[in-house]
Amino acid sequence: MTEYPRLRYIEAIPSEENGERVVYLRDPENPTGNILAVSPGTVLALSLFNGENSVEDVCSILSKKYGEVRKEDVENLVAKLDEALFLDSRRYRDYRDGIEREFRESDVREPEFAGLSYPAAAAELEEWFASFLEEAGGGNTANGNGKLKGIISPHIDYSRGGVSYARAYRTLADSAADVFIIFGTSHHASVDNPFILTRKNFRTPLGEAKTDREIVDRLEAACGRDLYEGEISHRTEHSIEFQVAFLQYMFGAKRDFTIVPVLCNSFHRMVMEGISPSEDGRVSKFLGEMKGIISGLGDRTFIIAGADMAHVGLKFGDSEPVNEATLGVIRERDLSSLAFGEKMDAEGFYRSVEAEKDWRKICGLSPIYALLSTMEAKKGILFDYDQALEPDTGSVVSFASMGFYL
Repeated sequence: MTEYPRLRYIEAIPSEENGERVVYLRDPENPTGNILAVSPGTVLALSLFNGENSVEDVCSILSKKYGEVRKEDVENLVAKLDEALFLDSRRYRDYRDGIEREFRESDVREPEFAGLSYPAAAAELEEWFASFLEEAGGGNTANGNGKLKGIISPHIDYSRGGVSYARAYRTLADSAADVFIIFGTSHHASVDNPFILTRKNFRTPLGEAKTDREIVDRLEAACGRDLYEGEISHRTEHSIEFQVAFLQYMFGAKRDFTIVPVLCNSFHRMVMEGISPSEDGRVSKFLGEMKGIISGLGDRTFIIAGADMAHVGLKFGDSEPVNEATLGVIRERDLSSLAFGEKMDAEGFYRSVEAEKDWRKICGLSPIYALLSTMEAKKGILFDYDQALEPDTGSVVSFASMGFYL
């Protein structure tokens, strides 16, 4: 039994089960896929599991507030949380160490979400992509706009955002690029490393995409620091995996290509302090070196930002569920931010989020900033914008797709 239980960062998702309100607990890093349903009242107790209160302390605090709470009940809750690997305990650390060791020793990043967020069978996945492209409509949105140099694609699950993915990826049909720089959101990295690299290839049901290790090595040598700190985050992060699978569908059987997978860490600290990412030497150095590499390779390179927009509502820590008025405000502000992307204004895009202290909780802030900072293009064109409403949790995720032209 863990005497001083410490809860790890766990998502609490309000929902309803058999007509009663429940809260589903899940690990956003998804090491096991465990989900635990608890009562809303139990969530109040979880705030006391901070590693400083003993089980006895928790019983005492809760008893003073809500009446007698039995130590046995608190111990049972602690045991369930520990079994689900939701506590920072010896059980969790042993499990994590084994997972990390296995990941370090492998040359391949396995498809974490195949069979969960999308089909594990290649033929079925190809059917999904074909249906998305059909629904997105025919034609190449690059016509008359110049040479396509990059896209913003969602990283929301295909079930909700598949058509928006397709409206971005269909523009690649005429691209001659064979090196794809993929800036993906790092949702849960616990390290202070703005850009996290890996030399591992990415496997999906459609095959294995090779990582361009020469470019990765050049970035590491030029930046002169450990760009692999937090590399384990690549294992359970979906923002790049979803882009790789769609790329393979578009090009896998037609040509060889390589990828440069870059997880972009949160800019939240800078947002709250009101400073620009350009003022962080690590950010400016990395993006400057990446821009030089992209420029040197010319038409061989293509840039992708796997990025969603707003995350608002009860599921994301807000005190009120979203409503029609909220959705309207989110849409207005999202489109205002994306307008800076159309002008290739990385700083303007960042400041549009910083000015409101990231009220929208835009998880694609850092990859979109990275794309706009490294791409040589004249304009961006918005292909699609949508909002995925979750009525059960009173929450919404918004997303968009854009193309950038020289």
